[in-house]
Amino acid sequence: MKLLWPVAASLLFTISGCSNASSDPMAKPATQTEAAAATNSNQTISGNAPESVRQAIASRIKKSGLDAKIAAVISTEMPNLYWVTFDDVPAVYMSGDGQFILQGELAKLGDNEVTNMSDLLRAQEAKRLLTAIPEKDLIIFSPKSKPKAVIYAFTDVDCSYCRKLHSEVEQINAKGIELRYIAWPRGAADVAVNKAVWCSEDRKSAITTAKHGLPVQAPDCKSPVMDQRRIGMQIGVNGTPAIYNSDGKYLGGYIPANDLVKMLKISSK
Repeated sequence: MKLLWPVAASLLFTISGCSNASSDPMAKPATQTEAAAATNSNQTISGNAPESVRQAIASRIKKSGLDAKIAAVISTEMPNLYWVTFDDVPAVYMSGDGQFILQGELAKLGDNEVTNMSDLLRAQEAKRLLTAIPEKDLIIFSPKSKPKAVIYAFTDVDCSYCRKLHSEVEQINAKGIELRYIAWPRGAADVAVNKAVWCSEDRKSAITTAKHGLPVQAPDCKSPVMDQRRIGMQIGVNGTPAIYNSDGKYLGGYIPANDLVKMLKISSK
């Protein structure tokens, strides 16, 4: 298990491929849990799990030598199984005593239906993180009228599918969809150009220039690029583009405007 978080952390500077992943059916995110606080080793852990569970899981992770800072421990509907989120790596399931880690899908069998509980939990966490990003740190392309829907797209400037998506921004806006870009450099070599884009006075123009393969000149600044990269890591982004709706539901990689309309369930008129 010691490979789990070191490998995930190393992805901060491991080149990832562009994504044209097929979309998933939309699902309503789980209800937000009421936050509670607990302190362990100078670490604040939120979530609705009992304090004893939060303490046990934090203690076990520390004793195991895993380099991961817990953000929240959330109860699931399955007894003694908790959804544990972290500051820099994707979430996992853990037993209440912290001894067992489970990476995979949790499904609930109901009457004539099967609900993917993992999707609901991932969407809940993604929504929390995405909506917490200040608008001033995003690159936003808005329709002329009031948006019918909002999507977030983790993007890199030289990813082929990212460039294809960007070439269709006008079509996306024309459908009433607001596109919010989040920086996700796929490798160390991509960090500088993404920072130049986010440090530009006119970011919309700069990202368009960069996606055409042209250089972008900008003064150094305190950019949000790496902070946004870490948010992507937390919610499981592993390629670009990665598109989410405003409820934190992962929609897929590159998605044409007409398909976005169907997935977002909005009128195209």
